Amino acid sequence: MKYKKRALIICILLIMLLCAACGNNSKEGVLAEVDGHLILEEDFDREFEIKRKIYVSQYGEDFLKQELEEGLTIEEFLKEELLFEIIHEHILSKELDKLNMAVTQEDIDEYIQNNYINRLGGEENYDDYLDSLGVSSGDFRKIIARELMYERHSQHFYEQIDLSEDEVRDYYEKNKDVFIKVRASHILVKTEEEGREVLRRLQAGEDFASLAAIMSIDTNSAVKGGDLGYFTKGSMAEQYKEIEEAAFSLKEGEVSNLIKTDFGYHIVLIEDRVDSFEDLKEEAEKALKNKKYYEELNRLMEKANVKVYMDLRENKSNLP
Repeated sequence: MKYKKRALIICILLIMLLCAACGNNSKEGVLAEVDGHLILEEDFDREFEIKRKIYVSQYGEDFLKQELEEGLTIEEFLKEELLFEIIHEHILSKELDKLNMAVTQEDIDEYIQNNYINRLGGEENYDDYLDSLGVSSGDFRKIIARELMYERHSQHFYEQIDLSEDEVRDYYEKNKDVFIKVRASHILVKTEEEGREVLRRLQAGEDFASLAAIMSIDTNSAVKGGDLGYFTKGSMAEQYKEIEEAAFSLKEGEVSNLIKTDFGYHIVLIEDRVDSFEDLKEEAEKALKNKKYYEELNRLMEKANVKVYMDLRENKSNLP
């Protein structure tokens, strides 16, 4: 789900770049230009291959082929995200210089030491990790520098924002469906007959978690009494849409009727429902700050002289 949200943000901010690129003459081997600095396709491809290997090592090859939306795979989105990050690297570098907050080599050394060398068990293992990615120490330091720029610039921006409770409440009320969440448990069985047997036993007073543990074929959740955790509307995969719809139509403590999906028959119990401003204020405030930060990135992009010469979806017919 986090990729869907990130994809929406990145696509919105890239639309301006892609539209601005209309009519620009293409430059061979150049993806984009930021205040005169050329982003070369060769450099981009090399860095994307590093990013790709990291994701494959964590999630597997098939993960990158999944679609976030029609016509946009995770791999294609990651390319757009990387272009967006590289463009903003040059913009944020200037902004941090103005704030006297530039990322130094010492900052990069400290970050790599704490987050890679120490965690991997020493310099030798760190070097082996870079070799496994096929990335040089210099290129990896550039990637870390960009991460630190985003972290430093965004943190500084957030510290300057002073939101009133009325602002946060208004934002929450206008976007309530985004924040309301439920905690649900489910029991998954293969046949309708088995599902009706589970419902009968629940109505007879048997414990939901105990039945999930012995009858649910979803072994991942069965060991937790069927617990699916908390989730918001739109956060479940498409194949679980029916479960999500049922969950948000139920009150706390209610059990659903049988819900048929491609996986079998589900019975859902709502364990908890969080829908008050008081309980969700912190999340609404964070979301509003994020919204304002992306507006600031948009403003900086508009101020800079940015040209995009190549659409990373040039072979796709349906742009976002």
